[in-house]
Amino acid sequence: MEDVSVYISETRMEQWTDTRGQFSFKNLCPGTYHVLVQHIGCPSERVLVKLFADTLLSLTLEHHENMLHEVDVHDEHEHSINEQSLSRLTLDNSAGKSLAASVSSLAGVSMMGNGVDIGLPVVHGLSGNRLTLVNNGVVHTGQQWGADHSPEIDLNSATEVSVVSGSAAMRYPGTHMGGIVILESGSIPFDPHIHGKIRSSTESNGRGGTINGQLYKGLETLQWRLGGTLKYYGDRHAPTYFLNNTGTRQAHANAELHKQWDKTLEWEGKYNYFSAEYGVMRGSHIGNLTDLESAFSREVPFFTDSAFSYGIEAPRQWVQHQQLKSGLKKYTELGLLEWHIAGQRDQRREYDVRRSGRSDIPALSLLQYSIQNEIVWSNDWLETGYQFLGRNNWNLPETGIIPLLPNYTAFTNGAFLALEHSLGGYDLEFGVRYDYTFRSIAKLSNSVPRVPVYYDDTYHNFSSLIRVNRNLGTKWQFLTEVALRQRPPEINEMYSFGLHQGVSGIEEGNLNLRQENGLKQAVQLRGKVSDKLHLDVRVYTHFFDGYIYLQPQQTFRLTIRGAFPVFTYEQCDARLLGGDAIVKYAFSERLKFESSWAYVHGLNTSESLPLNFMPPLNVQNTFEYELAQWKNWRNINLSVLHRYTAQQKHWDSGLDLIAPPDNFHLFDVNLNATLKGIYYKPRFRIGVENIFNTSYRDYLNRQRYFADALGRNFTLSWVQNF
Repeated sequence: MEDVSVYISETRMEQWTDTRGQFSFKNLCPGTYHVLVQHIGCPSERVLVKLFADTLLSLTLEHHENMLHEVDVHDEHEHSINEQSLSRLTLDNSAGKSLAASVSSLAGVSMMGNGVDIGLPVVHGLSGNRLTLVNNGVVHTGQQWGADHSPEIDLNSATEVSVVSGSAAMRYPGTHMGGIVILESGSIPFDPHIHGKIRSSTESNGRGGTINGQLYKGLETLQWRLGGTLKYYGDRHAPTYFLNNTGTRQAHANAELHKQWDKTLEWEGKYNYFSAEYGVMRGSHIGNLTDLESAFSREVPFFTDSAFSYGIEAPRQWVQHQQLKSGLKKYTELGLLEWHIAGQRDQRREYDVRRSGRSDIPALSLLQYSIQNEIVWSNDWLETGYQFLGRNNWNLPETGIIPLLPNYTAFTNGAFLALEHSLGGYDLEFGVRYDYTFRSIAKLSNSVPRVPVYYDDTYHNFSSLIRVNRNLGTKWQFLTEVALRQRPPEINEMYSFGLHQGVSGIEEGNLNLRQENGLKQAVQLRGKVSDKLHLDVRVYTHFFDGYIYLQPQQTFRLTIRGAFPVFTYEQCDARLLGGDAIVKYAFSERLKFESSWAYVHGLNTSESLPLNFMPPLNVQNTFEYELAQWKNWRNINLSVLHRYTAQQKHWDSGLDLIAPPDNFHLFDVNLNATLKGIYYKPRFRIGVENIFNTSYRDYLNRQRYFADALGRNFTLSWVQNF
């Protein structure tokens, strides 16, 4: 790699690599040196060098890992063709964003939410109960059963974030009909000194910011890392008015410890703490039926104030999540044996606008404990294991109203097998999984008089996958796969009954729901058309037997807490047809262009009706101009981003409360650069989102029923490695 800055912190000497990627330092004294390696579009790398004599180093950088086709196709790849990852540089620039907002920059991934910081990733049209999140090898368990519940995960605690499928996904229990989002904290580099990173960002829209700090130390047999994040925002604003009561408060912490006794035995312990409070836009809670119908057509939402505020009042959400994991690995001549055990505690409170000064009493109060215990055996071509998951979820008696969800206890026992083998130029993968789930449910009856009712559910779920990966010469790769997955209906889909505050609607479960079955077929082709033009295309079909969906009813219900639309869970046969593509073109060494496209067409084949809340066509175009140095600035990167979201034409008036919003175009600009003359070389980023202050509404955001999305936003971020 050419034009890489290689900087020795102790001597403040700097060299640049030549056209062959080579550099040289002379006349250095013996000793220990910290070498900082930087390049345009790459996260900074720090290398500890103990110098006793003439030394030859071979260094590798993560170069545009989130962009494809930087190198020719080889026989071996660090990442599978079907895996998309966020680079560490992208993660550094996403310090203030939620997990869903960050991964939505990947092709085929969208975000379904309710406001700004409340949202879930959507992978190939599937989200919520059909999407599994894995944090540090542990299936994340919380209350991700609605568009209003964000994953209780701090993105800043991860150094690796990827969206994957394939036989490797068979290892993870859960209801992943689509892909899996995997977050890992990453390895701790060897360095006997304390190092770390500080990331901060400020934004004009919300007049707030985020700061994250990480400290680590890596000895030969003991490594540790500590980190924390604080986030504080006030009311966001649309182009012409404030979105009142949309502030955010977050505080997170993470810690991990790794110990090696010899080359065959190692242990790790990890802890994550997440705490957040979210305001829900006041204008989404209406007091009577007339005003509710009027709210759908108003230019300016109800309860809109012209004054900015940091206050968070009802309606609001408060959530606290903790995860503790212990893992033991034993390396043998026959393979690797792993044992992991993890526990999680999740507490959520949701506050409605209630009469007689009772808004400070939660309308929903849930406490959940879960445990995951697994033992896994793997070698170069096989991975197999057994897992146990237990979950206890109950309502705390502090609301004074009938709970939306019942109390329940659930247990899952699962076993899996995954194989990989190369045969005659073909890379073959096969995976199979079986899960047995038992649930015991206790709730109050929906009818009056309310009496306790009890249910027991049992499910047998099978999953399997076959994949073939083929290198077509040295420039192209081809992949095809077929996957069969089953999942039981979730607790909220069967037993919910009442006001779901976050989506401003009344939800009613369906006891008659049966198991959901999905069959997905996908084909992917990527490679180099020429040295300047690269292409990645993926198409898929996903057939469902018993697809479960939330159906809006054409009636509104007036309660003592206000007027709300009614949603019920229903089931049908369904088909998803979709595809995504990435096109990349290099005009020169400095100027590059990338375009990503994604579309999903959802059809209820039982009734020949559209499926609601499917992502419409969306396109992202990015122009990047890179410059190695200019005066006292290094690794300069200027990017202009254009985002286009089409109107959802495939819909039916009986499936939604109002028509889908119009299409829209958004433009962002960002400038990144590293300041030279400072010892630690900080990196700065300034940007403007929605440059033209465009008024728009996002089809996948429940807030679009009542208000516009965010207006112009000026951002400033700073990353400091030390």
